[in-house]
Amino acid sequence: MLRIVLFFERNMVSMSMYLWALLAAIPVVGILYATGLLQKLFRLIYGDFEPAERNKFLLYGTLFFFIIGIYWSLRCVKDAIFSSFIGADYIWQAKILSMFVVFPIVILYSYLVDLFPRHRLFYALSVIYSTLFVGLSWFLTNESYGVYAPQGARWRLLGWVSYIVIESFGSLLPALFYSFMADTTTPESGKKGFFITATFAQVGAIIGSGVVAVRSACWGVPFCVRLAGFAVLAIIPVVAFINWAIPKAALAGYQAKGEEKTKAGFWEGVRLLVTQPYLLGIFVVVFSFEAVVTIMDLQFKIFIGQATKAGGASAFAGIAGGFGTMVSTVALISLLLGIGNIGRKIGIRLSLALIPVLIAGGVVLMYFASGSPQALWYAFWVCVFAKAINYALGQPSKEQLYIPTSKDAKYKSKALLEMFGGRSSKASGAAVMGLKQWMDKASALAGSVGHGLFFITAASLGVCAFWFAVALYLGKRNRQAVERNEVVC
Repeated sequence: MLRIVLFFERNMVSMSMYLWALLAAIPVVGILYATGLLQKLFRLIYGDFEPAERNKFLLYGTLFFFIIGIYWSLRCVKDAIFSSFIGADYIWQAKILSMFVVFPIVILYSYLVDLFPRHRLFYALSVIYSTLFVGLSWFLTNESYGVYAPQGARWRLLGWVSYIVIESFGSLLPALFYSFMADTTTPESGKKGFFITATFAQVGAIIGSGVVAVRSACWGVPFCVRLAGFAVLAIIPVVAFINWAIPKAALAGYQAKGEEKTKAGFWEGVRLLVTQPYLLGIFVVVFSFEAVVTIMDLQFKIFIGQATKAGGASAFAGIAGGFGTMVSTVALISLLLGIGNIGRKIGIRLSLALIPVLIAGGVVLMYFASGSPQALWYAFWVCVFAKAINYALGQPSKEQLYIPTSKDAKYKSKALLEMFGGRSSKASGAAVMGLKQWMDKASALAGSVGHGLFFITAASLGVCAFWFAVALYLGKRNRQAVERNEVVC
């Protein structure tokens, strides 16, 4: 149980040097760009680009760098805060609650998409979340009921609110970004561009989670939340520069025959989602990944909570930050080694189908390693590679599925699918974990061996099998739509 704790404690100095080296590389990238060497490297890793196209994706990547970097810094403290106020064993309940809270947020977002231009939505959401995070940090710092108060005096509602607010940010801002990118990208360009933005995202995730891992013990969790609140405001000038710098011609997306004028309101997105097999298929892909990985992730976080009970929220956040840094590092290395080239060669269909196969392998490995003294170590690395392969290959491939769809599908159905679908899948995975805990406790009271682990393994493999079949269908339908120059839905 203590192996991972000791691993991160012994490697904080090297992790700190790693972060400084990564930050120092940012001006180096500027020099490489000015000399033309970066453009050559981009062609080697991602393929050929027109200059305007390359610059567009570099700017998109910069925006996504900030969004994901901020989110990962908050994600690493989210469970630490909740564990401090409520307890790690109850995180699965928070995931279920977030599903119901996110639903009205999706409705409001869908109507705002009709009322305001995309860049103004970025501005408004940035101001709203900056205010929320700074406000939360102020409450968390309070010594009477905040994170530093005695355990019995802490305001439990603050743990629930913090979790929900951070979860909504992680759903809303990335969904808005990907909708905007899909709306302004052609299928051929998307095969390269989505992997560029994924690379920037992993650098942001490494910095965001790494800062928490290295500095949370010194700064404290509330300060990390406050820092993220101020950092959110950086999204505004980046979006403003993109809106000014990119020519209108470069923002032309998928042009197909048969696309109708967008209709107003949230219910048009709902209608498309429940009536279109293509969008339901994307829902299955999102649901399946999140549900299976949530099951693995919750077990891992219970281990962390048990190992850091004496150290409190800062110790939990430190390990979570180190885990996030490792996930993003593996994903970044995969992208730089050319996993995007693999994705382009095998196509969206096989790229999507490969993910459930790899996840199923991780599920089987965790099952057979469960009785080993190294079970926690295996769980750590399975979760790292499961998330990393999704960020590096699965998510860029999935987002390309939205390119041959209507604006209603890109903005309204996607928001519903990504936010409510993502939350419901995590809630389902959390409910399965809750059932496992109940089965284990019932077996222990009866004096028999618990079958909870076998249950969640069998359920996970069943989901992966269905996911694999749906992924093959989506890839085939996407290729047909692009070849026929039509809108899928």
